[in-house]
Amino acid sequence: MTATSERRFPPLFLAAISAAALAVVLIAQFGFGLQPCHLCTLQRMPYLFAFVVAAMAAADTRDSRNTGFLLALLAAIYATNAGIAFFHVGVERHWWESACAGGDSLAKSATGLLSQLNQGQPAPACDSVPFELFGVSIAGMNLIVSAILAVFSARAARQAWRRTGR
Repeated sequence: MTATSERRFPPLFLAAISAAALAVVLIAQFGFGLQPCHLCTLQRMPYLFAFVVAAMAAADTRDSRNTGFLLALLAAIYATNAGIAFFHVGVERHWWESACAGGDSLAKSATGLLSQLNQGQPAPACDSVPFELFGVSIAGMNLIVSAILAVFSARAARQAWRRTGR
């Protein structure tokens, strides 16, 4: 592997994983009718931001400090998403309450209102678990994936800064 391809692998990998995560949830929603709750919808946004930031890092043709900064920003984005997912898992497991638990049919935000208008039905309750794999909900899977991606991004940022002498 050349130095350029070695440097570009982490951002390209992170962009691909972010795009794949978005594709999976959109296929689950529109292909299989698995409607997202408000917290599920919120957890999609960091993947969109991460895709854009990772694409910017991959497009950086020189080995600069900017690449390390963008990778560190990715680590923060994924860590934030892991935090949101952890909160969602807590709501699902009834460790704490949330405003969207219990299936309230009133929209709590503009996004929720648009979701209801587009779908013609209220979003499901955040404390319901519509799908589990080996006892892990989608929010739980997102927590695991986001935490791993945060660590991967942080390590890639550290390596990028070492290459540039920072």
